[in-house]
Amino acid sequence: FGASCMLVHIGPPTILTVFPPAKPRGAQQAQQSKPFCGALRTIPTAVFLVASAGARQVSKKGVGTMRQSEAAPPSTPKADSVLLSFINGLRSMGGDVMYLWHEIADFVSRSMTACEAGRRPWIQATFVAVVVGLLSAGIAQAAAARPVAAPLAGGYWLTRSLSLRWLSAVYLVAFLVAYHQNKELVGDNGILPARHLLQRARQYTAAKMGKSSGLCGWLRSVCLQIEVLPSLLWFVRDLKRLDRWLDALALCGASLSLLSLVWGGASAWHLFMMWVLYHSINAVGQRWYSFGWESQLLETGLLAMLAAPTGLSGCASPSSALPTAAPPPVVIPWIFRWLAFRIMLGAGLIKVRGANCWLDLTAMCHHLETQPIPNPLSRMFHNLPRGMLLFATASNHIIELAAPWLLLLPLNVAQSAFGATHILFQFALILTGNLSFLNWLTIIPGLWCFDDAVLVGMLPPAAAQRTAEAVMLARASAREVTALGASSILAFAHSTVVVAAIAWLSVPVYKNLLGLRGGSKQRMNSAFERRLVILPSKVVSFFDQSRGIADQKLESDSVRHGPGSEDVSLDVRSLRLLNSYGAFGSVSIERIEIVFEGTCDGITWHSYKFKAAVDDPLKRPGWLAPYHLRLDWCRWIASCRGRRSSGLQEPWVLSFVAQLLRGDIAARQLLAKKGGDPFEAAGVVPKWIRADLYSYRFAQPPRVLSEPYWLRDRVGSYLPPLNLEDVATKLAEHGLLT
Repeated sequence: FGASCMLVHIGPPTILTVFPPAKPRGAQQAQQSKPFCGALRTIPTAVFLVASAGARQVSKKGVGTMRQSEAAPPSTPKADSVLLSFINGLRSMGGDVMYLWHEIADFVSRSMTACEAGRRPWIQATFVAVVVGLLSAGIAQAAAARPVAAPLAGGYWLTRSLSLRWLSAVYLVAFLVAYHQNKELVGDNGILPARHLLQRARQYTAAKMGKSSGLCGWLRSVCLQIEVLPSLLWFVRDLKRLDRWLDALALCGASLSLLSLVWGGASAWHLFMMWVLYHSINAVGQRWYSFGWESQLLETGLLAMLAAPTGLSGCASPSSALPTAAPPPVVIPWIFRWLAFRIMLGAGLIKVRGANCWLDLTAMCHHLETQPIPNPLSRMFHNLPRGMLLFATASNHIIELAAPWLLLLPLNVAQSAFGATHILFQFALILTGNLSFLNWLTIIPGLWCFDDAVLVGMLPPAAAQRTAEAVMLARASAREVTALGASSILAFAHSTVVVAAIAWLSVPVYKNLLGLRGGSKQRMNSAFERRLVILPSKVVSFFDQSRGIADQKLESDSVRHGPGSEDVSLDVRSLRLLNSYGAFGSVSIERIEIVFEGTCDGITWHSYKFKAAVDDPLKRPGWLAPYHLRLDWCRWIASCRGRRSSGLQEPWVLSFVAQLLRGDIAARQLLAKKGGDPFEAAGVVPKWIRADLYSYRFAQPPRVLSEPYWLRDRVGSYLPPLNLEDVATKLAEHGLLT
């Protein structure tokens, strides 16, 4: 990845003059920030100076040696150009790192001035983070030094098996969520039927491709279909009967996930099938699958596919749960660490460039109350002393902005420190709210910070001995396979291709992390255009001439125009192979919720109740994660505009209201089981439905269950009273009545 970014040459080499240290805004800010932030600016500057000076010295020495040596062959201009590009790229990457460090240091400096507690939360958070990191690294090193674990140092057999099990569990939850909710959300009678999306996709591809024929035409058509909608549902003929297809995809994926979880690991083919199945569901999920962890699950599944063995069984036996045939490729731990680096640093930088509540450290004073779906502990954490909440926000910054840089150090101590801190941080987030399977999924790249020696050293003596023997047996089996050398050559070629592909895909993501320095504002939870040439223009020209249809003109998004025939290429952005991440760049300071109400007489209005979303003041939050209620989450997102929210421009809201007016069973199944639809027990349907906006806040801990958990006040209207004819008119405008 470093070599690729060096050759891309992002930014000018004269970084010291282009990016000087940010000047303080006032004397008071300079006085407070100078002692703490001076080191942050000094470290990257010193590193860059050393690296730049070393690069110049190596360059001069190499050129001088070539000039003095008459026996050596003269250097070619191409070799000199590559060397110069490499040196300039090295200096450019050093400048990029300096830019990020200066941005972070300037943020810390301004935060100390803006925070009501001054520097205290930052100092406390830094001290605790250092203590936790050193303690966890010491424990990991002590565990790896145990006699039973020491011979396993540097191996990742057990790490691979553990991560594959963990990923299989997350996949299982995701497929079960799809099975239980997709028919009601995107099915034949769903809120946003997938058939509308598939119809538009078919019309679009047909219009773009026209009358194409031959191998090249077929490849162009396939590439365009993958770009528009990467799903197996292209093969469905009757789009009005999608429910059974959606159930089949979800059940097949759940079965494969369960098999992998019970068996103890999965093969690459096994993971590939799960990846394709979930991609097929995700592609037609529309609004319901627009969350960042969907892309993260697909990318993590792809990386796990590269780490898994290629055999169909994937594991030696259910008892050992250790993949056979070949050890994990050497580059795989670093690829997962690169994923962890992007997730954590991206989340940290989006906050640095986001709302002011992250600057003055008051974000946690609001987030625990305004988050999508609180859990039973959320109110307890929200009621902590204000100083502890300021400390929690500063700790979040330390973990997301400073800790990820440990991953760039090839030291077991640094990797263990980050891995332990990262996993503890994810469990802390799990305790504070219901964030779907996001945190459970984010734990997986953290597992690759520990090798087999650390994991075995953490086990009790008897279990450690059994596990160590199984790992040694797997290693011995791999040595027999690679004894002839062919497998080792293939492994090297495989690793080289993987590194090159990851580097190629990482270039736009790397630029995105740099923000404005990379060319645009940072985007979170996004994929970027990366076009892969399937057939070069010369090959296309050969096939066209062989069929007598040379110079055929096709205007397609999957075709790159050039002289002569056109390349057949594929934009892999839709496959979400490598993405940018980030969450909660802005935090609401007021919890606004949408409450839907219906009436039969226009006088008495009755409220609808969701399964987990906040509506009834008496409703107690429950434990939901890693399960995901997509309708409840989308209702919270629709209210994120606060008191300015309006439902007339939300297609899913209008379609949902139409289903409630018709009394559809599908809509009722998405509501609370008891009293979700207030008209179901009477066997009637409402004539009008409206939606109001309410401001919610935690009530004091109740003494009895009859006391409210939430206090609320009506603050506005989200939807005016609508009947079925009014909603039908609006749905026709959005094309949802065809």
